[in-house]
Amino acid sequence: MSNPWTDLKNDKKSALIEIYQWYYAELYNYGMRISQDEEITRDCIHDLFIELWSNRFKISHIEEPKHYIFKMFRFITIDALKKRNPFINPNDSHLHGPVLSEEDMLIDKELSLERSNQLKLAMQRLSKRQKEIIYLRFYSGLSYNEISKITALKYQSIRNHFSNALKELRKILLKDTVV
Repeated sequence: MSNPWTDLKNDKKSALIEIYQWYYAELYNYGMRISQDEEITRDCIHDLFIELWSNRFKISHIEEPKHYIFKMFRFITIDALKKRNPFINPNDSHLHGPVLSEEDMLIDKELSLERSNQLKLAMQRLSKRQKEIIYLRFYSGLSYNEISKITALKYQSIRNHFSNALKELRKILLKDTVV
């Protein structure tokens, strides 16, 4: 089986298509969390793959392709948002708003409506950074190291945010169920 990154460097367009198909849905969901705008998200995904193709000969060995793609995409998206609003800060709270994914919809179907609403209310109490880290960890399946590289936060900070978010969710949900 060939490596799409090696094939990309060897000027094979099929490798770019394969990478695109592999990551599009996750990039779209992550982009919507950052921008909350479908047009910006799609444009940024398009820009990401144009940049990958344009710089294919400059790409060195990539050990963590998912990390590389997500980090590059995050920069492109924040740059696009800055072009629309030059005073935007990458840590602004609206850059990390909640977006429902297909997984969220499946969970909502399985859970009772009441329990689902409790979880949504509990998530709103989390900080924007905690929401982003939970999203990257649970929905994108990234490791703490990968999240650290994408967000430019230290590994231990990611662990702390994640742990505190889970503790807060447990505390909120247990408090709401004990009546």
